[in-house]
Amino acid sequence: MGAPNHSSYDYSVSLTLKGLEIELVKIQTLLTSIDLSGNKFTGEIPQSIGKLKSLKLLNLSHNQLTGNIQPSLGNLSNLESLDLSSNLLVGRIPMQLTYLTFLEVFRVSHNQLEGPIPEGKQFNTIDSTSYEGNLGLCGFPLEKCDSGKRRQPTASKEIDSKSKIGFGWKAISAGDQ
Repeated sequence: MGAPNHSSYDYSVSLTLKGLEIELVKIQTLLTSIDLSGNKFTGEIPQSIGKLKSLKLLNLSHNQLTGNIQPSLGNLSNLESLDLSSNLLVGRIPMQLTYLTFLEVFRVSHNQLEGPIPEGKQFNTIDSTSYEGNLGLCGFPLEKCDSGKRRQPTASKEIDSKSKIGFGWKAISAGDQ
């Protein structure tokens, strides 16, 4: 008679924070906002964040995250705001992010990103200030990409090894959705 009772707790994650391992056994799949900005987190963005499909806001700005922007973030189909600014991210902005049709806020400023900015859909509405501080980026709304030469990426920022606080993330296990 009633709808089947689906558990709203399908995810778990282990975090290492200040040398202490914390097990978050149950995270609601209905979680809509994650703001971990300004924490001096290091390491790469976990691919498993792409499984949190109810997210509307993800803010990982003002940390010391490295590596590439995970293409799995393109799975966050409800995402309205993604802020990855002021980190040490490298590489290209994944084309998979063009799947985020509800995206209103997208910030990757002050990283070390390079290559063409994805075109189409919501990316045609993003202001140039969202990309500043990435000398290697090109394309709308910045300068047109030169097919012969790439612009030089910004110089590396130094990380104080004494202030490293790692995510220490382990895989998030999820039930089928």
